[in-house]
Amino acid sequence: MIETLTVLTTLVLGLFAGSLLTEALLLVPYFRALSFDEFNRLHGEFGPRLYRYYAPLTISATLVPLAAAATTLLDYPRINLFAWLAAALVLVILATYVFYFRAANLAFAERRLDEPALAKELTRWAGVHTFRTALALCAFIASVLAVLGTIGV
Repeated sequence: MIETLTVLTTLVLGLFAGSLLTEALLLVPYFRALSFDEFNRLHGEFGPRLYRYYAPLTISATLVPLAAAATTLLDYPRINLFAWLAAALVLVILATYVFYFRAANLAFAERRLDEPALAKELTRWAGVHTFRTALALCAFIASVLAVLGTIGV
């Protein structure tokens, strides 16, 4: 069971990190280059779709690593520190949503920002997104190392 959850963590975090990286490299620059009116129009169309994709992915990318780390306690004294590192990193990623992205995305959806404020917020959004993408990539690497430790490589 420990091995299965550890491998599942790597799969989920690979998909999650890859999705965030794709968003960072493709969607974020595209949205930042749009005019004010075009951004507001497209965000209304794409925002809900992105949410429907990322909400279950973010939940699974949080719960699966936490479950995998917790199961390593059953294998005492061989507690897998890389599994715990991945779990800690996904909690920080989740915190970026709770403390920043939820409010920022709501401001976009409700069109509460004027043109200068929107440009400033999109710059901040891109920076926080880059931070969480880097954390996701580190969590993925930690999960790969956890798998290698679990199978004894």
